[in-house]
Amino acid sequence: MHCGKILPVIMTALLLCGCGNSGAVPAAVTSAEEITVTEAAAETLTETASSAAETSSVTETSQTAETEYTSSAAQTEISGPSYDLPEEFYNELDEIIHEYPHFEYYDISFAYEDMETGMKFMFNPDKHYYSASVMKAPYMLYIYRLALAGKADTSQKLVYSEKYSRGGTGILKNEEFGGEYTVEELIGLCLEESDNAAFAMLRDIFPEEGYTEFMDDIGIPHSEDSKAFSQPQICCESALIISRQIYNFIKEGNPYSENMKYHMTHSRNEMITGGGDSEVIRKYGWYEGFFHDMALICGERDHSLTIMTNFDMLEIGDEEYRLFRSISKLFYKYSGAAAGEYAEDSVIKVYHPRQEVKEMALPKDPYMLLSVLNMKLRDAYPDLEALCEDMDTDISSVSEPMAKLGYVYSKEENQFIPAPDKNGEVSGLSD
Repeated sequence: MHCGKILPVIMTALLLCGCGNSGAVPAAVTSAEEITVTEAAAETLTETASSAAETSSVTETSQTAETEYTSSAAQTEISGPSYDLPEEFYNELDEIIHEYPHFEYYDISFAYEDMETGMKFMFNPDKHYYSASVMKAPYMLYIYRLALAGKADTSQKLVYSEKYSRGGTGILKNEEFGGEYTVEELIGLCLEESDNAAFAMLRDIFPEEGYTEFMDDIGIPHSEDSKAFSQPQICCESALIISRQIYNFIKEGNPYSENMKYHMTHSRNEMITGGGDSEVIRKYGWYEGFFHDMALICGERDHSLTIMTNFDMLEIGDEEYRLFRSISKLFYKYSGAAAGEYAEDSVIKVYHPRQEVKEMALPKDPYMLLSVLNMKLRDAYPDLEALCEDMDTDISSVSEPMAKLGYVYSKEENQFIPAPDKNGEVSGLSD
């Protein structure tokens, strides 16, 4: 899908509803809106928004106070009234998509909500991702809710023992066994340090069954997003619900509100950013290529923003952090545009799927090239020779830049792997 066509597709949808950029408001305004832009829409729309509106075959039906419009030219579907962000927002979103080739090679979703009006914007909303440690935030919210109901004691002490030892993130793994920690201290370690050992200790006295019920109670629509173990998932829709629940909890001013806010404003690994004097209340998740941040940006205009990615086999570095900052700045800049009575509870959905692995062109960036080559070899080709033959390129044209990174092709693994040094030890990029 050519990313530069996002704006015309959206604008065609608006013109079909009779509002476009003129600021006119539909005669019937309901409490919910949805704009869905399909990949086919962007591929087939070649005319301007105005000409498409003039030539479209439009069918109008009415059901339960909502109006559905279908454009055969743009292939868009709209339910309810049309409130949209400014045209400049889409121009700048297009610029970001053009600037970062990640949108063509990897799965990327993001979700925004204005906390006053409930206006939502979701990019690739139906894509589910392994949640990694993002789910520690709703789990800690669940424990705090138990404490408020008198079903948990945050001053209760637990003993760190060998059975709770975990690798990955955290600082408890460096401590000696036998130390005592309160539930409150363990919650802090989970939210600030993403501590896996602390999480294991809390799960032992607050089992997943209760957490799953809690997630169902707050309205999580997908069962896979309500799990804490066995490949827990997350999508845009669930992320917005979780963020709203955390926001409401903090705004309640209950005995645990400030604790939750403090821990989440001191979370390490800053990815989503705010602006001005805003506070960022966040929980990140990072496991292999799954790289997420779920945040509340509180300041002049409170809003939530979650960015979820599967960078697959890419070595994550500065460029990926810069991508998160670019998306953050875009929504911070236009957060004030999500105001007004016609923005209330409106939903805009935009779809921009990545290319199919076999159809991906080879990127110029060497680290991204390494990632894409290994994705293609894993998913689409039996060996490097078949890949190069299909893509009409020489083996040397890919193996030489990989050698400069310290990688060689392994026929046994059908992957580019770190090259062994003169002593036979594996070298290359560190994890």
